[in-house]
Formats: sequence, C-alpha cells, structure tokens
Amino acid sequence: MGAAHCLTRFRFRGRGPFLTSLVGLQSVPGVMIILPLFVMFSSIGSVLGIQIIGTRPALIVTYLTFAIPFATWLLVTYLRQIPISFEEAAMIDGCTRFGALRRIIFPLAIPGMIITLVFSLLVGWNDVLFASVLTDPATQTVAVQLNIFAASTEGGALPLYGQLMAASLISSAPAVILYMIFQRQLVGGLTAGGDKG
Repeated sequence: MGAAHCLTRFRFRGRGPFLTSLVGLQSVPGVMIILPLFVMFSSIGSVLGIQIIGTRPALIVTYLTFAIPFATWLLVTYLRQIPISFEEAAMIDGCTRFGALRRIIFPLAIPGMIITLVFSLLVGWNDVLFASVLTDPATQTVAVQLNIFAASTEGGALPLYGQLMAASLISSAPAVILYMIFQRQLVGGLTAGGDKG
C-alpha cells in the first residue's frame, strides 16, 4: 500500500522506469528463474550452515518475490482512480498527509487491497513449479500433492478420477471460502458515498 501510494501521489526521478519494471517482472517466465533461485538458496544455505532448500521460508520468500511487484502494480492502478481531491480536502481540514492516508485513502482502498490479497494468494496457491523444486516431501504444498496424486494410477489403469475430483474440490475450498468472506468488499464500489456533492 505504501509503495503504491508513493507511486501514485508523488513525482520523482525514476518513477516511470520503476513502474515499467513492475510490469516487466511479471513477464519473466518462472522456468528461467527457478535454477538461479535454487543455486542462490543452496549457496546461502551452505554459507550460513543451514538448510534452506526444502523449507517453507524458501517458498515464502520466492512467492513474495513475485507477489510484491504484482500487488504493487494492482494497487497503483486502483489508487489512481481515487481522486486526489479527497486527500487535499482532508489536509485543508487539518489532517497531515499521513492522517489523510490513514483516514481517507486507506478505507477507500480496502476493496483494492482485498482484491490484491486474493489474487496474490491464488498465485502462490496454484503454483506447482517452484513448490515442486524448493520443497521436500514434508513441506510440499497442496498443488504439488494434487499433481502427484493425479499421476498415480491403480495397477497401471486409468487415474482415479473420482478421488482426483474430490481432492481437487477440497484443495480449492480455501480459495472459495476466502472469496465468500470478502465477497462484499470485492464487489463493493470504489468510492461509495465518498463524493456526494
């Protein structure tokens, strides 16, 4: 939220290239990054004397690497739609810039932050590539387990489609529950009741 607010409200040198780099980072295929990431984690682990590959923190750092630029770009496009006049009116009434951010912009940006939360969660929840390389059997994600289960066969026959569909339904339940919890914010208006002049 803070980075997106600075990028939409302030003009500074390098702002345009930074915004372009956020989009550029999304276009880099994960297959190109997985080997350098694996080498970096294993090198850092050997220098520090701890195991990083096969742990959840390695996966969390990897997903944050992709989620933060994506979330920042989504919030930049969302905050651009909030008129700066709201913030200026709050500062005329005596708020500081931080007070205007906390009392005016933050409540109006809650639907955008929830959308960003849901999309960022789904990026990590559906990932198989990074989770299959950076985890071991004890720390595998649901998507990897589902992929392994889909490849399993019973006596060389066809996959167990009934069990596979049941496992898919269960693995999608958290995303559906999250959507149901935040449904009102996801479909809520951007500035409902904000400017009734």
